[in-house]
Amino acid sequence: MNKKMIYWILCFLFSFLGFYLIEHVFTVKPHVVSGNGNLGILIIFLFTPVFISSWVYTFKRAKATLLKNNKIAIGLLLLSLAVSALLMIGIYDYTSELIMALGGKPDNPESRIYRFGWFNQYTNSLYFNVYTFFLSQIAAVVFGIFSAMRSSKLY
Repeated sequence: MNKKMIYWILCFLFSFLGFYLIEHVFTVKPHVVSGNGNLGILIIFLFTPVFISSWVYTFKRAKATLLKNNKIAIGLLLLSLAVSALLMIGIYDYTSELIMALGGKPDNPESRIYRFGWFNQYTNSLYFNVYTFFLSQIAAVVFGIFSAMRSSKLY
């Protein structure tokens, strides 16, 4: 295994760790009362360079792979779009369930997040979860595909 592959794997794993920590450790469960503020912001800022590195390495790996073997570009693009559609359905369901568990949207006086806005200690997991992690990685792959197609003037 070469050095670039190891860097990509490490960035991918650390990025997944960041998403996992934000979703499971730094997001307050709907039934818990929290007055400590959003500590997840600290982890988001700490892991932002890792997230960006992971997306850049994924983009570069996809582009390099497709420049070597451009016959799989369309198939990979269609697969990526299909998986993205499934992930979006998962994100929608996840979001609906969390909003229901919180008692409604931020403008609902009966909601746990009333007047907090959409980004708070209860809603970190709306933005940082397994669905959004894989969707962001697939987006990097799709951009890599388009970049490879453009560079090699395939289509």
